[in-house]
Amino acid sequence: MKINAVLGTVVLCGALAGVAACSNPSGKSWAITYEVTGQSAGTLANVGYADSPNRYDDEIKQQTVQGPVGVPWKQDVVVTAGQKAEITATPTGDLTLTCRILLDAQKELARATAPGPGKPVSCAKTTDS
Repeated sequence: MKINAVLGTVVLCGALAGVAACSNPSGKSWAITYEVTGQSAGTLANVGYADSPNRYDDEIKQQTVQGPVGVPWKQDVVVTAGQKAEITATPTGDLTLTCRILLDAQKELARATAPGPGKPVSCAKTTDS
């Protein structure tokens, strides 16, 4: 019986990931929302964040959005279980930024405020596996 389960997982991984090995055969992932806010309206010079392009793989891809981008900013992504969700944002002027990482758009996993006006802000949290 165990052999059939293992073979089923290998076949599933092969079908989902092509010839490459499947490093997360269960596909366990987390719905993550990244948020960046400021004490007033403003713009961001850039935003960098992590996501998982394939929930069946442990790969995390760093995405970059070049500004100007309006504040507040929000992005919904998927992050494979056990991997790091992270975001960094840089304002264009003297805005003081706050970032948050939310699970299922509700539960706050991480929050940080920039050390001062015009400084970048970063949040990170390794998801449960």
